[in-house]
Amino acid sequence: MKYGKRLAGFAAATAVATVALSTPASALDMAEVQRQINALQAQMNEMKAAEKKSSGSDLKVKWKGAPQLSSKDGKFKMKVRGRVMADYVNLNDDSGMDRDATEFRRARLGVEGIVFKNIKYKFEVDFADNDVDITDAYLQWKAKPVSLTIGQQKVPVSLEEQTSSRYITFMERAALTDGFSFSRMIGIAASTGGDNWTVKAGIFQGDADDGSDEQGRTYAIRATFGPELGNSDAKVHVGASYFYRENDDDDGTLRYRQRPPVHIADRYVDTRDMGTDIAGDNDQYFGVELAGVLGPLSVQGEYGWLEADNDLGSNPTFTGGYVDVSYFITGESRNYKAKKGSFGRVKVKNPINEGGIGAVQVGVRYDTIDLSDNGIDCGEQESWIFGANWHLNNYTRIMANYSFTDVDGGSYDGESIDAFAVRFQVDW
Repeated sequence: MKYGKRLAGFAAATAVATVALSTPASALDMAEVQRQINALQAQMNEMKAAEKKSSGSDLKVKWKGAPQLSSKDGKFKMKVRGRVMADYVNLNDDSGMDRDATEFRRARLGVEGIVFKNIKYKFEVDFADNDVDITDAYLQWKAKPVSLTIGQQKVPVSLEEQTSSRYITFMERAALTDGFSFSRMIGIAASTGGDNWTVKAGIFQGDADDGSDEQGRTYAIRATFGPELGNSDAKVHVGASYFYRENDDDDGTLRYRQRPPVHIADRYVDTRDMGTDIAGDNDQYFGVELAGVLGPLSVQGEYGWLEADNDLGSNPTFTGGYVDVSYFITGESRNYKAKKGSFGRVKVKNPINEGGIGAVQVGVRYDTIDLSDNGIDCGEQESWIFGANWHLNNYTRIMANYSFTDVDGGSYDGESIDAFAVRFQVDW
């Protein structure tokens, strides 16, 4: 480019000289010479501006746990995402079905981003359990006031379910989320909201790993509200959700079951135990949510009712719920996002990689699920979970949980289960 500048300067000098030589000195129009000099200077300024623009890259790079690429105008973004959760579990029960094992609870890799400013995409695959499963795979058109999401996504139900596994307080979600089969499904959902409220509703049918020809539909809606309290350290969450789900099981039965609060365990409550079948075409769920954050202190709870259609007898209503309290000893706070109606990433004040001690959180939870009603006795499970989390930085944490569980009714009536579990987690 230096050569270009010299060439431009030479051209300017030549032009001036040409004007001077072609006109007698006594009659030289200095105004005309000055005009041509100004014109050439303007051309040189344009060349410099073009050089400056071309020398800069149209690509911006940020670090958010992993490189995030974006165009200068912000219309295009792309980020590689993933998480690895490696667990160790030691479990003892009265029946002698002990466990002492490790597993990758989650091992996900994917990509997400934005194209043309208002279209979001996300694709993620889980490699845990020696299998390859698609978790999220969707496009989202972010319009105002309504956003439209098409593809495999979470069905809008439950605060615990909508909060990412990267940010939940305990190693496993509450029993009702798995016991009542909250999951991701392929569908279309519309969402709207403001600074402190959300509404999302959708129609779903099957999932990415379901190859059956007959798939029942699920209709779901969830609404949340996070009233402003005038105190930046105080936050409240109120929510409710409902779904109606058609049965797509080949044998025409509905099944509900659940483990203790560790993943490496048998299911001690199961509606297919005790020779019980619930033959029905559908079920429906209604749940309520409540949470509060006051600085380092957090309280969270949910309760839900699931009514199952049963052609063989009265319709049973199963219930589940939990309440927990957690506290950051190091002064951090759970990151409640009222615009999303869920919790997000904890911001560590003094990360290990910057010479700090990280963030330390402790918590306790009471958790229950009851699969007995209207002559169906498949067991009630009650658990106490004590947890401690050490966040080394914003993207890495070590979790430790101790739990004891009692089963009342069903095939494992009177069973007690004790479990100790540790997780090493990193995400990006």
